[in-house]
Amino acid sequence: MAGCPIHHHGVTKARGCSHVAVSSFSKLFPGLDGVVLSEEEAAILGGPGGLMHDYDGSSSDSNIGAGYTFFAQFIDHDITLDTTSGLRDAPKSDEEIGELPNIRSASLDLDCVYGFGPEGSPHIYDADRPGRLAINPNGYDLARSPSGTALIGDPRNDENIFVSQMQLLMHRFHNKLYNERVYQESTSEPFARFEAAQQQTRYHYQWLVLFDFLKRLCDREVYKFAASLLLKHDDAFPFFFHPDAHHGLTMPVEFSVAAYRVGHTMVRSVYAVNDANLDVELFDERFGTLGFSSYPEDLVVDWSYLLPVRDCVQPRMSRAIDPLLADEIQNLPRPVVSSNNPHDRALAFRNLMRGNALSLPSGQAVAEALQDKGYPVESPFDLELNDVPGWDKLSAIDRGDLPKLCEATPLFYYILRESQLANDGQRLGPVGSAILMEVFGGMLAHCSTSFLKEEKWNPDPCVSKEKKRWWHDHYKDGFKRKSLIEKDDYYPFDLADVVRFVEGDGDG
Repeated sequence: MAGCPIHHHGVTKARGCSHVAVSSFSKLFPGLDGVVLSEEEAAILGGPGGLMHDYDGSSSDSNIGAGYTFFAQFIDHDITLDTTSGLRDAPKSDEEIGELPNIRSASLDLDCVYGFGPEGSPHIYDADRPGRLAINPNGYDLARSPSGTALIGDPRNDENIFVSQMQLLMHRFHNKLYNERVYQESTSEPFARFEAAQQQTRYHYQWLVLFDFLKRLCDREVYKFAASLLLKHDDAFPFFFHPDAHHGLTMPVEFSVAAYRVGHTMVRSVYAVNDANLDVELFDERFGTLGFSSYPEDLVVDWSYLLPVRDCVQPRMSRAIDPLLADEIQNLPRPVVSSNNPHDRALAFRNLMRGNALSLPSGQAVAEALQDKGYPVESPFDLELNDVPGWDKLSAIDRGDLPKLCEATPLFYYILRESQLANDGQRLGPVGSAILMEVFGGMLAHCSTSFLKEEKWNPDPCVSKEKKRWWHDHYKDGFKRKSLIEKDDYYPFDLADVVRFVEGDGDG
């Protein structure tokens, strides 16, 4: 969003934005006690060399293409930004959390792409081609200022190789829809081509979130349960996530600080970028450790190495959804985190400490609350923590009157451990999935510009697999909502289709 110079990786306080509030944060489960976690416990669990540090690469792969890790990051930057809470703040009350400003709208509206629109954020748009988003004249980079700053709605989307290229993909997607697929259906109303292209881009994006990303990521039973209620427009769903007194959507900290940080465990230490660069580090020096600079031509992302774009190219996969985080983010570069404390440069440690500061409830308490509402969640669920190598170090700590961590487990760790045991790390477990479906479902259910408000809307057949002669018969199901929910392998429109459309592949 324009006017907010955010140059950080989500691990430090942004400069110049603390006075801005598009929305605020909240508790999804108000009244549940927060888990009190000492810095010593957070270090044993999530610090460098701790229980969550995958320093030898022992975590396996999932079945989710690595590109979805960065799509998840892109979505995160569309809906949430906390610039005020600190890593070592004292635990906050529900009321204090409700006063924290969120610098993003808690809705899937692509404000990270469109900013305030052509009039409010003109620097994001192509001055020579009205209605189109600006891209670099070289065709492979974002438009930039003379100093190299990307001209985009959220500067964080230029912080690493892949999210920068994901942002560019969305610019190109809007522009191609504008050029080729938007037309006036009725002569009885004024036609605004930009608004039509923007709406179609948003609708396709929202579809991807619900019927592609969440379907691949979430526990199958939880997904079917929640998605069915969402599509029935059941007034009771979501059960916990509702507009505030001013009819706006807040950002629940159980989502932003725990459940949606699932992407951190999916990160690989190295990625294939293109056929000349098959082992590139996330913070490759050619893009600068901090990113936020002109993009190098030799690192242009070939998405077929990260998504199933071409049949004969096997994409790299995200890492398994388990409590292990890659060495690359358990030892963040010194420029990314300006601290000499090695614990501060371990992302798992940071997540646990932030959960403590924001009074996140235990995974056990959340599981019980979800089960009480009818979610297919097992409560109590045995995390088998005594089988975790090193857990005895935590058990030996005297917590006084506080419950033991095996009985009141930090939500972030609980979600990852449950995923490992319940779904073998291939999907989120039931608790993490339910939180994601609550919040993303609420964003779509409570938003007047959601594609769900138009019952007959489906992805453009020239973008999707549906109706393309050369695709397998199992995709020709007419976008039936039941099939979208129930059939595990039914993805008539997914992120790889956006790549094909933008790059001009697969026109049949």
